This record gives sequence, C-alpha cells and structure tokens, in this order.
Amino acid sequence: MALIGSSKSHAYKGTSSKAIRHQYDFLGDFYRLTLGPELVYSYGMWEEGDTLESAQLRKLDYHAEAANAVGADRVLDVGCGWGSLMQRLVENHHVGHVVGITMSPGQVAWIRDQNWPRCEVRTENWFDHVPTAPYDSIIAIEAIEHFAGNNILRAKRVARYREFFERSHSWLRPGGRMSLQSNAWNSRGWLSSLVLPARQLAPHHPRGGRTGSSSTTAGRNGHLALKDVYDGLQNIREGFHASRKVFPECFLPTLAELIDASIGMFKLVDVRSDPEDGVRTLESWLERAEANRRRGAELIGESAVSDILREQRTALKFMRERRYTVLRLVLEKV
Repeated sequence: MALIGSSKSHAYKGTSSKAIRHQYDFLGDFYRLTLGPELVYSYGMWEEGDTLESAQLRKLDYHAEAANAVGADRVLDVGCGWGSLMQRLVENHHVGHVVGITMSPGQVAWIRDQNWPRCEVRTENWFDHVPTAPYDSIIAIEAIEHFAGNNILRAKRVARYREFFERSHSWLRPGGRMSLQSNAWNSRGWLSSLVLPARQLAPHHPRGGRTGSSSTTAGRNGHLALKDVYDGLQNIREGFHASRKVFPECFLPTLAELIDASIGMFKLVDVRSDPEDGVRTLESWLERAEANRRRGAELIGESAVSDILREQRTALKFMRERRYTVLRLVLEKV
C-alpha cells in the first residue's frame, strides 16, 4: 500500500525500482519471447487484417502524429520500454532528438546496445527528470499506471497525476502536445468495475469515439444474484493476484481522474476509448505466451510463467466485459 497518511507521502514517487525490475527485467525475459520484434508491451491499435506487429506500429504512429511529434526537434518518451517508439520517431518521423526515461536497467541496457541515432535513454523516474531544453512533444504510453502506486484513495491518486501534469507542462514549449495511453477503469471507478456484473457497468463509447461521463444501467438491472456476488469476489481475488505477482505497486486511473488532474494546464484535444484494441492484443499475447511456455519456464520458472498467463487471462476477461479499457488522450499545453 502506498504511504497513505504518512508524513513521508510527499516524497512518494510511484512504483518502486524493485517492483519495476520485477515487472520488466525479471518477467521481461519471458515477455521478449511473446511481444514480437518491436518489443512493445502496450496495447496495439488494430484494423481489419492486422497482425500484432502491424497493430503495434499503427499505435506508435498514432501517438507520434497525435502529439505533433512528426518532424519535431525534441520529444520525451515517458516509460520508454525497450525503445520501440524512440526508434520509430527518429527513423520514420524525422525527430531531431528523443529522450526516453525508464526505471528498468535492463531496458536501458537494451536500448543503448541498439545504437540508434539521436536517441538518449536514462534510467530515471519522471519525478526526478530535469530536461536540458524544452520539449515539443511528450508521449507516455501505459506509464501513468505506475505513478500513484497502489493507492486506493482517489484524492491522493489525482494529486500524483496532477504533479506529473505540472512537470510535463513545465517541460513543454508553448502549445506543446502530450499523447497519453493508459489502461483505465470503467467510469464507475475501480471497485464498481471489479464487483458489479458486466450488465450494470456503464458502456464504453464505440471504438474510436469520444468518451465522456456515462450513465449506468444499474437502475434497470439493479438486483444482484448470488452468482453476481461470487463473480465479484472472484474478480477482486484475480485483481489482487495480478497486483502481487505481475504488476506490484500499480493502479489504473479513470478518465475523470486524469481530466481532473490536468485542468488548468492542458486542453483536452481528443480522447478515445478502445477496448477492442485491448481484447485483440491480449488474445495475441496469450497465444504467443502459451506457445512459448516451456522456454519461458526455463528462463524465469514455471510459477512466474503461470502468474503471467493467469494475469493475461484475467485482463482479457475484464476487457471483454468492459471493466476496463484502453484510454488514449491528446492534451495541449495552455
């Protein structure tokens, strides 16, 4: 649990280095068998006929264009992973200089071994980042889930997200843009997203549509059966398993929390809710994970591989039931 109520809470910087190393350095040995050549560990952007690889490249191009990063002088990639976006920005989108930050030493070593031109990578928490010059664009793909740890208090989460937006605002040139992608709970919030029957959750807008606050159908289907209660408890159990074994110290925001945190600093240019992108990506990851299970067990152990497969099956179930979604926001500095 995050430092709720602690006098040291002001110094809390989100997911710890230990947890990051577990997620991306230890478990990453298995993920690299399943993610494809680009090593992109975030949800792709799918169209008919896509492969995982083409969907991932479309997603990277979308964020480059949404952030006005094409042809930019300087771009910051927050949570840069194994550097796929950094490479794409310099080789395909003619960016002059890309700075990538990640807390994973293994990812930094990987990127440096590639010797991509005009790419600078740092082992660094965003909290400690000090740019040498302003950025034209900032892109953060599935990084903000790490910023508030597993703090269950909404006000404290929003405060952490706001601190990130404040720093991003100071790093950007006037009129600069940020493109952000996040796993995000249904608009009802984390607890309702886990425990309510899927039929009672507020529907997400169609793929690619604008998302706002939605009304729930709970009033029309308000009675809970015994099976609903059991399923809700199972969802909580599976969610906590994923938090302990695969994604320690992480928490998903809601759209409302991110908007509240950015008010006064950024104008919301566009927002998308794309749960089907999550479904198709997870289906592909699971297929590849099953195919590489034996080799994965040799690298990280059968128990760790089983934890990953269990987490991905749970994530696929939650995404299909619209308990959470793939949220994409475009923000412009004001």
